Amino acid sequence: MADTKTPLFPLGRIADIQSDPSRFRLLEQIPFTLADATFPVTLAPAIGDEVDLLILDLETTGLTAEVDKIIELGLVKVRVSPSAGQVTEIVSVLSQYEDPGVPISELITEITGITDDMVAGHRFDEIELAQAVAGDAILVAHNSRFDRGFFDRRFPQYSGRRWACSIQGVNWRALGFESSKLEFLLLKNGYFYSGHRAETDCLAVAWLMHRQPGALKQLIASEARLEYVVEAVGAPFDVKDSLKARGYRWNPEKHGKVWRTVIDESQLMEEKAFLAALYHRGDSRSEIIPIKSRTRFI
Repeated sequence: MADTKTPLFPLGRIADIQSDPSRFRLLEQIPFTLADATFPVTLAPAIGDEVDLLILDLETTGLTAEVDKIIELGLVKVRVSPSAGQVTEIVSVLSQYEDPGVPISELITEITGITDDMVAGHRFDEIELAQAVAGDAILVAHNSRFDRGFFDRRFPQYSGRRWACSIQGVNWRALGFESSKLEFLLLKNGYFYSGHRAETDCLAVAWLMHRQPGALKQLIASEARLEYVVEAVGAPFDVKDSLKARGYRWNPEKHGKVWRTVIDESQLMEEKAFLAALYHRGDSRSEIIPIKSRTRFI
């Protein structure tokens, strides 16, 4: 899909740019998102402690994993150095379509550029996918809570994989960015790409991590972080506003009839004290469930 949001470079204004360059900013297309790109691509010399990450992106017929279907899968394998926070190599790229068995809505086609004709008769090649995800590399998505729901439902054989999220696993505001939207982050780094296609979005995340070593270090560290689900079992109706204000959510269809939140390990003692003060035996009656990366974003 052509990128209609980024205007063509104003060649007629070269003289203006040269006379007052401080008034202008240059945007470059991410190099390996061009149509003739080939892989592998070396981005930096190997450090010696490299591990693999698998950057995943899905295009779907809608937002609900229980109802909607995946129509495009993109997967990019990268080699990264945890110590340097450096992407050293883009190893391989996988891009596949699947016919959802129902017409793709005009809205989804407008967003993604994917039409019924493009997916007609296609099925994901599960042998090729199995080869791509072999081993125990961390799966990364730029909104893993969305992508994991669809991926695990379509491919339950991979439901125990480790996951990290390049939104939730990185404190973008502390790194100087006002938003965690992928397109915005790349624009602030001086790059653009044609978004909402699975393979290209994966490559955009890879390039963002290449340009932001601090973000990559946070992302890798986030995979090992221990979190807890806290379910306020037995909470009376009259404390619901306090729970909601603290970040608890009510989603009976997905999690049962209980107020629920997710916290970091460092917040656990404070959260128990909050629940103890909120309602009778709130700390001891609540369910506290540890979450590691294999059960995160579910």
